[in-house]
Amino acid sequence: MIGPIAASGQKEPPSKRLRVWLIVVTILSVFGLLAAIPAAFFGTYMAAFAADDPSASTDVVWKFIVTVWGLAGGYVLMIAAGVAAAWIAYRKRRNRLSFWLSLLAAIPILLIVLAVLAFVVMSFVWTASIQAPLPAAL
Repeated sequence: MIGPIAASGQKEPPSKRLRVWLIVVTILSVFGLLAAIPAAFFGTYMAAFAADDPSASTDVVWKFIVTVWGLAGGYVLMIAAGVAAAWIAYRKRRNRLSFWLSLLAAIPILLIVLAVLAFVVMSFVWTASIQAPLPAAL
């Protein structure tokens, strides 16, 4: 006998907190997917500036473009796969699996939010260090 859940043949009921978490992750994922499109186009736009440099080879520019679009595609696939698989697991009453699969979608969004936050904080620190008065000479 493996355990009481396996013996009874019943799975645990879907969690209401998990459903709320999945709804929040799904909404954040939509915003994350909408942010990926302009980010990929901005990366391609920056590659145009790299191509304008007379010393730049076309291979370097194409590698940059492929890298940007590859990262954007992987980001979109990771979010879409995480949300879809989490909802499927939730429907099949696999609550733990559903939570972990939802993290597959939530972690890239969280990392981007943390990167933007770090950029803002470092910008304030840099601006404050530039505007600080110089110490008086002894």
